[in-house]
Amino acid sequence: MVRFPRRTHSVSGPPSVHYTMKDVACCCNIAKIQQFYMSLMALRRNPQRKCRKEEIPATPTTTSEGGEEEIRDEVPAVLPSRNTRRKYSIRQEVQGSTAPFRFGDLPREIRDHVYSFLVVKRGRKVPVIEAKSIMKVQKKRATAQRTRERLNQKRAQTGRGPIVPKEGPAEPIIYMNILQASQQLHHEAVDCLYQTNWFAISLETFCFPHLDVPPGWDMGRITKMQLEIQLKDSQRMNTFVDWGAFFSLFPTLRTLRIIPSFHSRYYDWARTELESWAKAHFVFRGFFRELVVAIPDRIHLTLGPSIDAEDDMHLEGKAPVSTRLLQQMFDEFGFTRGIDSRD
Repeated sequence: MVRFPRRTHSVSGPPSVHYTMKDVACCCNIAKIQQFYMSLMALRRNPQRKCRKEEIPATPTTTSEGGEEEIRDEVPAVLPSRNTRRKYSIRQEVQGSTAPFRFGDLPREIRDHVYSFLVVKRGRKVPVIEAKSIMKVQKKRATAQRTRERLNQKRAQTGRGPIVPKEGPAEPIIYMNILQASQQLHHEAVDCLYQTNWFAISLETFCFPHLDVPPGWDMGRITKMQLEIQLKDSQRMNTFVDWGAFFSLFPTLRTLRIIPSFHSRYYDWARTELESWAKAHFVFRGFFRELVVAIPDRIHLTLGPSIDAEDDMHLEGKAPVSTRLLQQMFDEFGFTRGIDSRD
């Protein structure tokens, strides 16, 4: 048997190379050759030659009938690293599991956190869903659809093809498809929808119980509302408003922010009549008194827009009424709050 001479100085590389170099010349020793090959691969993975000492797995042996030990010609396995074993075990669990993931088995807190990414409006500090903006988009799409259908009828008479809208599907404000998954998910997602979001309603006319809101809004489940009241001049505000009928539409309302603003069309006239509360027109004084009286005591009330610059209120009016005037108004009529709701 031809053997390599033993080296007396250190050899660069892992210690496993030292143990296998001396026996690789024998073509019959397959296990030693394989160990030598794996040691070289370890050097290739680590060019700095600073790899750790690799444990050489023991070569399995069997005893023959004559009592002599025989070496099995098996390829020794190289132990993977800890991260590799962990990733491999996770991949095996994912690939080996054929049962569907049971979302309902998660705790309610985690499910509510998932719902918050679907049915809660994102992109703002306070999630506010504006009724006016939704209605404008719906009317715009309906008008474009009617115009397209009318033009397509004329094009069909001349043998031309129909007009295809170029715009792709718009990004939804919230994702409501989860409500169709199951009855349990429907109830839980709806609770998260109405308990987390603020619903903004802007009033130009005061014909209750009719409200200009998108179809599908369950006003009986709204808990947070931003109410904008667009004020006109005293001549057009001189009508009785049944605020009791308005608040009866929201039996679960708990938090309310009222923002009186000036209507863009009547701004010049209304602003001069509400420059200060002491000189306010008697029509506006009666209007605000009836409003305060009808607000139930269970509702946490806030008057005026937010002072935080990050809270974009998306008002429809031209400008809000000053907070100082609203404070003076509430100082005068605040003690009458909730009188109508107690009857």
